[in-house]
Amino acid sequence: MKNEISDSWYEDFFKGINCEIWEKAIPIDLTLQEVDFLLSELNLQPGQSILDIPCGNGRHAIELAKRGYHVTGVDISEKFISSLSDKINSSGLDIKVIQADILSVRLNTSFSAAICMGNSFGYFSIEKMSLFVEKVSACLMPGSKFIINSGMVAESILPNFLNYAQNKSYTVDTISMEVTNTYFADEGYMTSDLLYKKEGRSEEHSFKHYVFTLGEVIRLLQLHGLRTIATYSSTTKTNFKLGDRQVYIVAEKEG
Repeated sequence: MKNEISDSWYEDFFKGINCEIWEKAIPIDLTLQEVDFLLSELNLQPGQSILDIPCGNGRHAIELAKRGYHVTGVDISEKFISSLSDKINSSGLDIKVIQADILSVRLNTSFSAAICMGNSFGYFSIEKMSLFVEKVSACLMPGSKFIINSGMVAESILPNFLNYAQNKSYTVDTISMEVTNTYFADEGYMTSDLLYKKEGRSEEHSFKHYVFTLGEVIRLLQLHGLRTIATYSSTTKTNFKLGDRQVYIVAEKEG
């Protein structure tokens, strides 16, 4: 029986313990490695503008701003945007934050680059993902690059799904998390049921992630004027292959 999760699950998913654990789970070394990689691929000069969409808690936006770039971060989560705004106010970093749905936000600025990191690509069905890509492409200057990072393309998830399907337990600081994943082949999406426990209280959250092949993503980008120029499995720029756990897709806006 299917676990019925609305396509609008993301509207109220990012709150509570769910946000707190992701603030703590990603090591700073990974963020630094990813930002080094991003800047090596984007070929920008300090002072140029970068769109981080969705930006989450701003781990990439903050580091990019520290290195002298003008960053605009968009995210639907009030918790993430509030936390990021507090960090900006205390540090004086050059980051503009927008709390909005990435499908409906109005971006009236042209950017020198855009990034979509951390498995966010695939939150929506193919029709809505097309709308998202169209929106990002429209605000990029010709020759600008759009980098997507995901561990959820079909070539990553499906060869390893027996491992993903097993119930998993993790502990981060004082928070424990139990995860149950289910893949629905007829619909092409995965659902994840999460149970968090912290200091005697618990929270349950569920999300849905559409699983596209790498080829589908590349064709979708091309449809909106974004030519894929590289696919890597890591920040060391090893070429992506079937079974690799994640992909970094580098696409360029055609002029």
